[in-house]
Amino acid sequence: MAPVPLNVTLLTLHGCHLCDHARDVLSRLGRERPLVVEEASWDSDEGQRLVQRDGIPFAPAVYIDGSFAAYGRISEGALRRRLGDCKPSRWPPWRRLP
Repeated sequence: MAPVPLNVTLLTLHGCHLCDHARDVLSRLGRERPLVVEEASWDSDEGQRLVQRDGIPFAPAVYIDGSFAAYGRISEGALRRRLGDCKPSRWPPWRRLP
C-alpha cells in the first residue's frame, strides 16, 4: 500500500526570494515522501486569516495538514523532522464501498 500523502499549504508573496527557497525545499522533500502542496497568496483572505491567527510576521509560511509548521527562511532539516513526526490525514478520505 502506498504511503498516504501529507497536505502542505505554502503561503507566499509575489517576488519573495524566501518563498522561492521554500518551494525548492518542499520540492526536494516531496521526492522523499508524498506531499500534496497547495500554494496560497499571503494577501488572500485565507492567507490573512492564517497570518493573523498564528501571528506570522513575514512570508513564507508552511502548514502541514492545517497546522502551522514554519515561516521565513525554511530549514530543510527542521521541516524534514517535522514532516517525519506527522501522521498524515487520510487522503483521499476513506469511503466504505457497498
